Amino acid sequence: MRNFIKALYADLLHRIDVVVADINSIQHHDDIKDRFITDTLKQFADIRDVLQDAFDTGVLEYDEFTGNNLYLFNKANREFNAIHSYRYLAIKNYKKPEIFFFRLITQIYNEHRINALPPIVSTISNHDYYYWAVPYFEIIALPSGEENSLLNLPDMYHEIGHLMHSMFRGGSSEQSAKIIDKYFASEIVRVEDEGLGEHFKGPLEDARHLWAASWLEEFSCDLVGTYMTGGAYAWTNLKLLSTGHGSSKIFESSESHPADEARMEIILMMLEKLGLDAEKAKVERSWKSFLKDTEVFRPSIHKMIFPKKLLQQIVDEFFEFYQNADLASYTELSALGQGSISEILNEAWATAQADPLQYFAYETGKILDIRDSFGLKDNVAEVA
Repeated sequence: MRNFIKALYADLLHRIDVVVADINSIQHHDDIKDRFITDTLKQFADIRDVLQDAFDTGVLEYDEFTGNNLYLFNKANREFNAIHSYRYLAIKNYKKPEIFFFRLITQIYNEHRINALPPIVSTISNHDYYYWAVPYFEIIALPSGEENSLLNLPDMYHEIGHLMHSMFRGGSSEQSAKIIDKYFASEIVRVEDEGLGEHFKGPLEDARHLWAASWLEEFSCDLVGTYMTGGAYAWTNLKLLSTGHGSSKIFESSESHPADEARMEIILMMLEKLGLDAEKAKVERSWKSFLKDTEVFRPSIHKMIFPKKLLQQIVDEFFEFYQNADLASYTELSALGQGSISEILNEAWATAQADPLQYFAYETGKILDIRDSFGLKDNVAEVA
């Protein structure tokens, strides 16, 4: 067994060395050369030190330490796989789209006065996984080709929301979390007292856990998207959930995400909070039309899991927190009228709906304008 374990350690050491050698052989773009590359190499080096130390100290020679040696290997292997997936692949893939997105997200951070280093944005995702973020590794991932489209880009602000949630340690919903937990504790007692525990206690207990584990963060990210891009985020959200038209899908929650219906409700509440009444009315008309063929599938427990008073509580606390943090809202930027990215995204949605046949030409021209404003031309050399 000891020789088998030593083989595992040796293999992982070799894989680390191969990846590190590859990173060192690449001519890196200035966007990532200092911060992202140096930090990634250190993360690999830290794992390597643990593995090499196991050889150097001779601990791998003793059968008595088999369990501990396997534990250390599995931990190192998980860490290697995570860095490989979220850092190394982004480094290997850093080309024209990534250069564009780094300029874009840097401008977004500046426009909204986000006092943090912007993450790397990489097109290493796909349309099944869509947009995602890993705050620990400072990365947002998008599907390839998103650099040529505007209507999905409001969702990048949702992913920024995950980094903001991490940066503020959930501070924008700290009181809401306590209120939500208290609400579910009370509801569980109520349904038991009313003899309804058999039907509702289990789902309420599950919801209580998921609100704390993931749903509240997801709602907060939806609020970031709406706070920063206004109606554009609402339209993008409606675009995504349109796949659930005429089915129960929009009322279904998962372990990672709350129900789409509740997410749209909280987005509309934020539009109202921002004073975007006209835009809210437009979105709401489309949303109500969408619901006509879907309302029949609404579960009876849905309003117990996502009561509007809790959603409003989250909106109110979030808005006050972001205002106190001096983070610029879409309302503020649109009042300045300086052509912010969020204004462009709202213009794109307005154009796509008002003149869909001419939208392709509009979008192509607008993206070229953005690239030009970043000093990026079509003949920009690919990063090796």
